[in-house]
Amino acid sequence: MSGASIDLLAQAVAFLAVFTLGISVAVYLLMDLRHRQQLQRQARRVTLAAHLIPPLTPQALHTLWSRCNRASRKILEEILTDRCRLAEGEERSGAAQFLMGIGIYDRWLQEIRQGRKSRRAQAARKLGYVHDRRGVEALVAAAGDSYALVRLAVALSLGRLKDPAGLPGLIHLAQGRTKTIPDLTLAAALAACAEGCSSLIAGLLRAPHVQTRVIGAWALSEVADETSLPALSDAIRDPDPEVRAKVARALGRVPEERSLNLLSALARDPVPFVRVRALDALGKQKSSAAEPLVLGGLDDHMPEVRNRAAAALRQIYGMKAGLIAKVHAAGSRRSFNTLISEWERAGFLHTLVAGLITRDWVRFVETQETIRVLIAAGMTQALVNMVLVFPGVKVRLRLLRLLVAEPRANVMADLLALIGRPGCDPRVAQAIRKVAVMSPPISSADIKSDTV
Repeated sequence: MSGASIDLLAQAVAFLAVFTLGISVAVYLLMDLRHRQQLQRQARRVTLAAHLIPPLTPQALHTLWSRCNRASRKILEEILTDRCRLAEGEERSGAAQFLMGIGIYDRWLQEIRQGRKSRRAQAARKLGYVHDRRGVEALVAAAGDSYALVRLAVALSLGRLKDPAGLPGLIHLAQGRTKTIPDLTLAAALAACAEGCSSLIAGLLRAPHVQTRVIGAWALSEVADETSLPALSDAIRDPDPEVRAKVARALGRVPEERSLNLLSALARDPVPFVRVRALDALGKQKSSAAEPLVLGGLDDHMPEVRNRAAAALRQIYGMKAGLIAKVHAAGSRRSFNTLISEWERAGFLHTLVAGLITRDWVRFVETQETIRVLIAAGMTQALVNMVLVFPGVKVRLRLLRLLVAEPRANVMADLLALIGRPGCDPRVAQAIRKVAVMSPPISSADIKSDTV
């Protein structure tokens, strides 16, 4: 390489170094300037907020507005918008009245119709903080906007306003199958606006697109009432299982005989999670007429369905001891185990054993009979543990008498094992020893037959 080429390369490197240094300095100065501007803006915002201490009178707001320059007015607009979004009562209404009275609200209405993309999206978001019929109408019209962020802001704002007049816009969005708005957002907005008038959105269940029907069923699951029953009745035969599942949840809000019949059909649906939703809805209705259907679900081949059926029985009757005997008499071990397992999560055994010391004679007799059923079903280990841990000694002794009155081969061995365990009350230990002396010895054949 010649000397001239080397000099030229060195000059180019030096130029690039100087240029890079200059760019770095420029960027630093711009960032510093931006940071200073942000600090000044935040300081101005704090100063203006200090003048907005409740109660806010219109005269004080107008006086403060007249003293502000353009930049400060923009900050004040942001503060008042936040008050409309976060505050309650008179503070919120005062801020909203000022925004409308000073012309800011009218500017939002103009921007959502004629502004640039970002302006339309901001205006749609802000209109959701101040309830006014003009704003609702503007938001409904903007539901057909070509910009996705505007449509998202429209859905959120109409949901906040909770005005039935906004339903046409939300229904338009739901039928548009847009991917920019989550289904949950649309369903929540529809439910918020359709509270007390669910029939206005029931038509979504007849839409040709599955996503629209799912959104409609989702919304109805929060606000369904008697007026939406015709549409729900047709929707139980929808080809999509997610729609049927959400329809089941919606029917749970309608405590009528007709809804009970519809839920009965869904409780036999071929898809398991539809049956789960149907049983959950039957439990929430707390109708004793659903008992045969729920008992049938207790023997379903899917564990999730059986667990939901057991939970539904608890919702309908509470943990009624008589149900234990009924399920045990039906002969299905799977149903019996599921019921006990689900109820035990709510402390069934503790509640049951506590009935041994009640002054209610009917409950006392029912408690004894249920404990005998549990012993006959082989749940002796759990009951033996209750002899050790139940707070009342009197209850422990009564439970001990029930256990030894209908002995199984392994009960005495389990009871004797309690004597050496920490926490065993001396009176209980003495009673166990006394029973052990009076009981005949247990042979290996007895244990084998008991295990079988």
